[in-house]
Amino acid sequence: MVSPETFYINGATSEERNWAAELLAGSEPWITLGTTLEQCRKVCWNPEYLVCIAHLNDIACGLIILHPSGLASSPYIKSVAVADAYRNLGVGSRMIAFAENHFRNNSKHIFLCVSSFNKLAGKFYEGLGYRRVGEFKDYVIDGADEILFHKSLR
Repeated sequence: MVSPETFYINGATSEERNWAAELLAGSEPWITLGTTLEQCRKVCWNPEYLVCIAHLNDIACGLIILHPSGLASSPYIKSVAVADAYRNLGVGSRMIAFAENHFRNNSKHIFLCVSSFNKLAGKFYEGLGYRRVGEFKDYVIDGADEILFHKSLR
């Protein structure tokens, strides 16, 4: 697991935004969804989003992209990705906790979506207390649904 002394999350620098776009474009579910590197760059540079980078021993190891009022004026976790070498160390859980704590004082709810084919991600979020509350059929690509998850922050 990640040691608190060597782990931190902060806003992405310009260089880290480009790294984040490359990580997204080269990872699931974005590969299956057909998301291009250019599309990922647009998201990572969109001023509406809060792009945060997780660091372990001062090395970027994961990212989380947040939209402060993305769903019914509640925060929305747009994307989460952890570099392969840092998976199963608690990085993803720490980034989700970071997002929840960031919004807890001003929001009662937080949302995210998971592609239906991304079963491990769905189980991961359920383990963190998120509940399935909706489904968007064939939303991004035919044959794959986007599952809407919700968690109360209070």
